[in-house]
Amino acid sequence: MIVPSQLSAIAELSAAFSDAHVEITSRSNLQMRAILNKNLNYLRRGLDSAGFLPSSSHDRVRNVVTNPFAGLGFDEILDSRPFVRELDSRITKDPEMAGLPPKFSFAIDSGGSWFSHENDDLALRVITVDNSHLFRLSIGGIFSGFGVTIEKAVDCLLEAAQVCLYISKKFDVPARARKIASMPQAMNHLLSELSHFLVDCPSSNDCKSVAEVPLGVYLTKQAGFVNLVPSVPLGRLTSAQAQCIASIATEWDGDLRLAPWRGIIIGSIPECAIRRVAARLQATGLSLDNRSGYGGVFVCAGTGCDASLADVRNDASLLAHLLSGQAGKPGWTVNISGCEKQCAMRNGATAELVATFSGYDLRIGGRFIASNCSRESAMDAVLASRSEMGSEVSSR
Repeated sequence: MIVPSQLSAIAELSAAFSDAHVEITSRSNLQMRAILNKNLNYLRRGLDSAGFLPSSSHDRVRNVVTNPFAGLGFDEILDSRPFVRELDSRITKDPEMAGLPPKFSFAIDSGGSWFSHENDDLALRVITVDNSHLFRLSIGGIFSGFGVTIEKAVDCLLEAAQVCLYISKKFDVPARARKIASMPQAMNHLLSELSHFLVDCPSSNDCKSVAEVPLGVYLTKQAGFVNLVPSVPLGRLTSAQAQCIASIATEWDGDLRLAPWRGIIIGSIPECAIRRVAARLQATGLSLDNRSGYGGVFVCAGTGCDASLADVRNDASLLAHLLSGQAGKPGWTVNISGCEKQCAMRNGATAELVATFSGYDLRIGGRFIASNCSRESAMDAVLASRSEMGSEVSSR
């Protein structure tokens, strides 16, 4: 969740102190690159003034993800925002929580569709049982077998995180619930410590994980208002594009959300403003239709990272150019990575290109196709895999 003034501030700081781009990460965070050491203090003060650093000691562990459409619709069972706000506030007030690993993550799922592809350390998903609501507790991506009442949800998550820190010291393992879930003794200890929160819960998993990246116009719970989801090429906004989105949200009192598909939602925009907003977005290179060519194309930082062996962003843009004008295809995705670490990549892509010193290693449909192939041959294979997926869907 981000307010327009914060996005505007990030755009200004990026233009002044980085490469004039703002990247949206797969954890729905913002990232700036190419910052000079001499500018770090100026940048930090700017971020602090904009409200991005409510607790410097806890900043890296405030990893709470929820449905980016929370409170805006998209078949959710309840609004998860109050739980997120309470959890975030209590994390920053608890000195012990600063000891969590930087990537320790919490998820509060409001039911309905789910857009994150991460196996979060601690996750609560709301379900309906006997006409009332209950949270199902998962630990390291594994259903615990228990549920937690709505009233005790945040208390349970905080205590579970504290127990993870204790287990880390007791068993000499990383304080990650993913690791703890793989150790029966540690997992049993965690569940025992949480027993006063836990209740019986159905084991069925009705989670509807959404593989497709939302794009276009979506209805809200409020009649006469819509959510607009523009295509953000390679998850990267120029400072001008970020300012444009902030201006639109300010003018129409919109509700901005960063999303795990490395995109952004402009929520609660009046239906009467759709055409004007779409034109303003288009003027900056952001589209509300699925013919930009960037749909389903994911890429890492590329030359912005010392480990990258290729200019993968340029190659991804080339692929998008080849696809421009064609309607997107449901289920088709491609990951282009600058090295074998494959940072920030979505799981289960149709095609995977991993840069080597001599070209790309290529996988399609999970099957290894070739090693060290040229960019051109890799692109040809990716395009062929796309054409084999059946008829194209119509544009929104």
